[in-house]
Amino acid sequence: MHEISLMTNIMDITSQEMKKHGATKLISITVRYGVLSNVVPDSLLFAFEALTHKTPYEGAKIILVEEALSLQCHLCEHTFSPQGKEYLYIPCPACQTQGSFKLLAGEGIFLDRLEAE
Repeated sequence: MHEISLMTNIMDITSQEMKKHGATKLISITVRYGVLSNVVPDSLLFAFEALTHKTPYEGAKIILVEEALSLQCHLCEHTFSPQGKEYLYIPCPACQTQGSFKLLAGEGIFLDRLEAE
């Protein structure tokens, strides 16, 4: 379960940002993860609960936002969001070029928003 290490990194960043701004109480964090990141949302929620239990962050809220896949055709520069992970095997909806795309969004995981006081 790589979600624990992902959430550990996110909580480290959260802690650094709170210290930098003099905040002591975490209210909420918003985590954005791409559809290609292989994140299991329930596991990420579990990791957050486990890592904040009996800490100053206990009781904080986590909001998970899945980022859709967004591709751009290298040939015609058409931008589109295919459904599913079979994007390597589909043609561009505009010019029908097969599998020559630039990944614009839908990969990775990051701390999108932090609310603290």
